[in-house]
Amino acid sequence: MSPDFMTFGVPTRPSTPVYDLLENSYQERWIRGVRDAEQAQREQDKQAKRSNNIQDTRTSLMRKKVVKVEQSKLWHMPKWGKVRPFLNTFPSEKEKVRAMSRHHQQRTA
Repeated sequence: MSPDFMTFGVPTRPSTPVYDLLENSYQERWIRGVRDAEQAQREQDKQAKRSNNIQDTRTSLMRKKVVKVEQSKLWHMPKWGKVRPFLNTFPSEKEKVRAMSRHHQQRTA
């Protein structure tokens, strides 16, 4: 004797729910699931808009914090450090300072 759920040693398939097929309940379940997923996505989008979390880019971070650049002296070869100028075009040091100050006053910004 074989059990009720087997025919010739092969398990029988469950019967097709004809009533659910005729009523389109599978379609209604699918549509309800899609609507729920869309509603959840809309709620998630609303939460993202409310938070107003704008991510900082590299540029915005650089605007917030100004990095100070150290002004270092230009490199010169040591052998040229002791060489005197070949031409001396100013009659005195006082005249040189006066000419340079006027030059700085007259230059454009």
